[in-house]
Amino acid sequence: MQDMDLRDEHWQKLRPLLLGGDNDPGASGRDNRLFLRAVLWVVGRRAKWSALPPAFGRWQTSYVRFMRWNQADVWRQIAKQVSEDEELREMLNAIVAFGDGYTRRAAQRLINKQNKIAYKALLSGAASSRRCIPGEEKEDADGNWIWQLTHK
Repeated sequence: MQDMDLRDEHWQKLRPLLLGGDNDPGASGRDNRLFLRAVLWVVGRRAKWSALPPAFGRWQTSYVRFMRWNQADVWRQIAKQVSEDEELREMLNAIVAFGDGYTRRAAQRLINKQNKIAYKALLSGAASSRRCIPGEEKEDADGNWIWQLTHK
């Protein structure tokens, strides 16, 4: 998939659909075509954004813009609007799939973070509940970590 290239015919179809043009209100992207070429470069190579060649501008700028468009579902909306051009739709669907991967990983990181917080809370609760009156024993409290998490 490394040969994803933004030909002039594709650019002419995409140009009116892209956000941040000269006629759009608010901030505009300096060069939508360069940005789209940068995205295609990263997606086509499955590369890290930090590997983006300097010819595409600052990789951080492209990454942040890509993620904002991804969160706003812009890529999917654009892909739906170019349904008549098979090659262009295929390129945009690759971008959508790439963005969906980022979304899945972000959601999984959030779940992992929440699980880690809950696990630490359970451990601290189990540690404080393990302090028992001398002579009082809890069945299998030290040997079974599952028991420590589920029984306070």
